[in-house]
Formats: sequence, C-alpha cells, structure tokens
Amino acid sequence: MLKYIVLFKFRDPEECLTTVIEKIHSMEGVIPEILSMETGIDIWHNEQRSYDLALICTFKDMEAFEVYDKHPYHEKMREYIYAHRLGGKTVIYEVEG
Repeated sequence: MLKYIVLFKFRDPEECLTTVIEKIHSMEGVIPEILSMETGIDIWHNEQRSYDLALICTFKDMEAFEVYDKHPYHEKMREYIYAHRLGGKTVIYEVEG
C-alpha cells in the first residue's frame, strides 16, 4: 500500500479552499484506484512553515497511483487547483496494508 501526501499553498485560500476541497473529494468513487482520501485545512497559520491544505490518499501500489495521476477526471480537477495554487510538496511512501 502507498500513502500519498500533498501540501498545498494557495494565492487566495479564503476564496478557493471550499471549492478545492469539494473538487478533491469529488474524485472519490470516480477514480476507483483511490482507496481512501482525507483533507485538512491548516489551523496553525505559521507563515514560514505552514501550507494551507493537506491531502492524504491511499493507493494499492505505484501502478494504481499512476492511473490516478493520469486519470482525465483528476486532470480536470487539477486545472482548477493549479489556477489558484502557489506551490506544493508531495511525499509517497509505502505502508503495510
């Protein structure tokens, strides 16, 4: 199993976060390779260290992640997110499952 973590920083978090979260969660059920998905809005607001939003997904393996990453619906959701995003960081790691 894989855990995929993305940290997002947005230009206008007050304006876009609700819609970003809706778009992210709309992928559940549409992209069957997503085994689980969780999002969380930062409550620390440390300007030097914090990101605005965290996304954590679980996938069976790297092949499933790659299907998700190239899925047309994911690409469509990514367009909106990238239009508001300033930057981001990702980590993918293996877990026992």
